[in-house]
Amino acid sequence: MSVVEINGLPLPEALCSAIEEGRWAPPGDELQLAQVFTEKPQEPSFYTLEYMKAENHRWPDVESRLPMYLGSPDEASPPGDIDPTMSILIGDLGYDMPFALDFRPSRAEPRVIYLTLQNGRWITVAPTVEVLLTRLGLDRA
Repeated sequence: MSVVEINGLPLPEALCSAIEEGRWAPPGDELQLAQVFTEKPQEPSFYTLEYMKAENHRWPDVESRLPMYLGSPDEASPPGDIDPTMSILIGDLGYDMPFALDFRPSRAEPRVIYLTLQNGRWITVAPTVEVLLTRLGLDRA
């Protein structure tokens, strides 16, 4: 499989494989989602590759349009914020509940972060896509 890029950032191979194999979908057990993301999902959506491209087309410009999505740095529960130029939205748990790949720590292995409704901060839900897939039971066909 060739490298898939969105806004110049490479999608991890594990995510591409999960999409290609039909594993990238919300698990049937909403309790499992709530445990991983710390909040109850409302209408979870794990984006298709086409939808990721569409949803991220204007994401780098979000700062000027919707600054509420940026959050602010939080050392107690990192990262707290997001850099739209160094991230890719990959799904959401419902309206205003996005989760994303954050490439700031590593371009090769981005962490997965989520915008909490509780305090409007981005929190780390998994250090890598592989870990997220395992925690959600999506790591196997």
